[in-house]
Amino acid sequence: MSDHSERLVLIGVAHDEIEANIWRDILARDGIGSYVKNPEPLSSFGVAALPGTLQVFVQTRDEKRARWLLGERISPA
Repeated sequence: MSDHSERLVLIGVAHDEIEANIWRDILARDGIGSYVKNPEPLSSFGVAALPGTLQVFVQTRDEKRARWLLGERISPA
């Protein structure tokens, strides 16, 4: 059974790749790993994400701190 803190939680949806990368950089500077998912079915074929579709996840144990770091940059997920 995996540890609850290892689960991923959605913290926000970035408008584009630039915004998602900014969020990742902010989180990484504070030691928080993140995962960006493009839910578009054709993303595995290199199709760019549509605006407002890139989902940003962090581990459950980092959620509160990640939301605090990103503040008003993210909408409630």
